Amino acid sequence: MNLRSLFLISLVLVFALSTNAQTSSVFTTGLHTPNKIITGPGNILLVTEAGTTTPNTGRISVIDRTTGERRTLIDGLPSAVSFLGNPMGDPDGPSGLYRQGNTLYITIGIGDSTLPGAGPGLEVVNPSPSSPLFDSVLEITFPRGFPNFGGGFTLTAADQTALASGSTVRLLNDDGRALSIRLAADLQNYRPAPRPGFPDNVKGSHLYGIVLYRKTFYLADAGHNQIKAVNSATGDISILVTFPDRPNPLFGTIGGPFVEAVPDNVHRVGNRLIVPLLTGFPFVPGLSEIRSVGIRPGGDVSLIGGLSSAIDVMRADTDDEDFAGEDGAYYTLEFSTNQLAGEPGRLRLYSSPDAAPITLLSDLITPTSMALDDDSGTIFITNIAAGTVTRVILP
Repeated sequence: MNLRSLFLISLVLVFALSTNAQTSSVFTTGLHTPNKIITGPGNILLVTEAGTTTPNTGRISVIDRTTGERRTLIDGLPSAVSFLGNPMGDPDGPSGLYRQGNTLYITIGIGDSTLPGAGPGLEVVNPSPSSPLFDSVLEITFPRGFPNFGGGFTLTAADQTALASGSTVRLLNDDGRALSIRLAADLQNYRPAPRPGFPDNVKGSHLYGIVLYRKTFYLADAGHNQIKAVNSATGDISILVTFPDRPNPLFGTIGGPFVEAVPDNVHRVGNRLIVPLLTGFPFVPGLSEIRSVGIRPGGDVSLIGGLSSAIDVMRADTDDEDFAGEDGAYYTLEFSTNQLAGEPGRLRLYSSPDAAPITLLSDLITPTSMALDDDSGTIFITNIAAGTVTRVILP
């Protein structure tokens, strides 16, 4: 029996004997609509925040993994109130986050590129969006030692214009530290979607997750229900997979005949991408799932099914993206167990994709993303509505 098999057996035994042994607490407060969290170099966490209702207040925060102290790394990133998927509007800006050495890759959401049309589910083009950088990928490069920076970098409106024109922008903070930002990929904010009686209707894109592998960005587009592949050198865009709508089992009672897939993150395991599908209105419990998508030669299959509003997933038994197989242990994060009923979200462990899940937490309020600190056995979870990070200490 190999070490990995021993690990999985011990993992199941630990949680089966002591499923309530983990503890959770609010670790960090004061975040502005946090979307994604990852571990950084040294002893830090990195968080993307969509900002407030004021345009261009998106930011990246650094959080100390030991103390929970937050500081702003970069402010003034593109953001605006978006009405995509919510007629009341939500701040939308920095979303997906991926790190490679001293370089961060950040997806920017749709912002206010589209506005509500004259009816449910209709969108029109906004002729004056708050930023020219919506639905893009920004590449931010730091010199060595950036975990120890004081932060305090600010992107201005003039900087955004320069980036949109193809220039590389250099920012300085009060300590004289420098970083550079460039526009690594620029995608269409929307595509035409004419309807009878409404020829100007469009379908907004919404980038919400990113992985870089062998010079290709793989982007989760929650608006177009796709994984898009973008050549990081040329900017050429292709569609790796489109997740089809699925029949609405509640049709006739609530919602239309079909439900959108809504991919809301993407991770790589070997030569496959692991993608959580939130599913759209009416957010039917049990309809959400985790998909496994082949990078080459392709293929799209269900990995873990029967979820409700899946928002993130990560391997529990390895943090090595190059690990060859997908048949391992997973943590799943669900935004809510029943969105229409206002139920909280939950964190679960699957010792294998087809194993019965073990619920670790069931009282999370609007969780969006998670990161694992292997050294301490701690999971950090962002909560978008409260603007907090929850720390979960595993047994």
